[in-house]
Amino acid sequence: MYNKTLMASLLATGTLLASQTAFALTLYETAQDKLTFSGRIAAGSSFVDDTHDDHDPTNAGSRVRLIHEHNFADGWSSIARAEWAFDPFFEDGTDNHYKRLLYAGVSNDDYGTILIGKQYSLWYNMVAYWTDWFWYNGATAQGSFNGASSDGGFDGNGRPDNAISYQNRFGDWTLGVLYQTSRNDVPRSVGYSGNLVDLERKYTAQGAAVYQPSDDWAFGLTYTHSEIDGELQGGSDRDENVDAGLLAARWTPGNWYFALTAGEYHNLVRDKAFKGVANSDGIVDEARGYEGVALYNVKQQVPGTVQLYTGFNRLEDRDSDARSAFYLAGAAWLLFDDNLILAVERKFDDSRRADNGDTGHDETDLLVRYDF
Repeated sequence: MYNKTLMASLLATGTLLASQTAFALTLYETAQDKLTFSGRIAAGSSFVDDTHDDHDPTNAGSRVRLIHEHNFADGWSSIARAEWAFDPFFEDGTDNHYKRLLYAGVSNDDYGTILIGKQYSLWYNMVAYWTDWFWYNGATAQGSFNGASSDGGFDGNGRPDNAISYQNRFGDWTLGVLYQTSRNDVPRSVGYSGNLVDLERKYTAQGAAVYQPSDDWAFGLTYTHSEIDGELQGGSDRDENVDAGLLAARWTPGNWYFALTAGEYHNLVRDKAFKGVANSDGIVDEARGYEGVALYNVKQQVPGTVQLYTGFNRLEDRDSDARSAFYLAGAAWLLFDDNLILAVERKFDDSRRADNGDTGHDETDLLVRYDF
């Protein structure tokens, strides 16, 4: 049997990913080795109120992955994972592929797990994903993907590059630490903002802790410090260090799921997250974020599982009235061992401009996704 700690932490992470390898294609398998190919194809469409659009389906996070596992003696195992996102619909004339994950590591149920490479952060992997349970929307206020790059790779809160992490369980506690090395070859695609023309990361240090006193209750916290230097137009330097913290609570009685997160972010969120906010470097000095989800699984009433859920995302600029926020109600039908997902979500916008004026529109979103 492959290492339980390793597989639980690496293959069941993120938004409803528990079934992501159910139909994985085994390319090679022996008593010690296993190589699998898996992924998802997903398409979504949005119908925005009071807005003229064509509602054409768009790519909604399609991806493929290769995972190799090896069993050593004395309870040790290793994993190597490569994952790429791609657009199966060629919306812009190409498959628009890019690397999501590329890491390797070893694990032992007693001694913990060590990973090296581009991986899920401890911020997300251990804590933030608790509220990332909407099928189409969400994860806009938890700090995982609010930084310089859309995947949270540069600041370290999403899928950090050049990272090494360690996590282990001690009774009711799970603890983890992550270190991200320097990077000065930062391309424009990382998302320079305002008058920024260059970014240099010296390092990122991150820690996370989860306390789970029972099967139903869990409490988590995580903190990130990223030492970053910025250069503005004209050649002047600017301290762009990121400091961010997140608290979370989760309750899972029976078929119910409830979770809340609350975060504080310094130099993490970009101006573009809000309307009417403009800083010289395009970075919000102080922001706060809150997310909540409540979900109920309806089982054995129809084929598969029906999920009924509601929740909210709320990201606030602490120096103005600006906020990016919505409330949501949704339903999903999971079929064929939960590998086919049909979902509909109604999003009620509650965003405000820096001057407290209205902004945004309500919308209805549809999703079709197949995991293989």
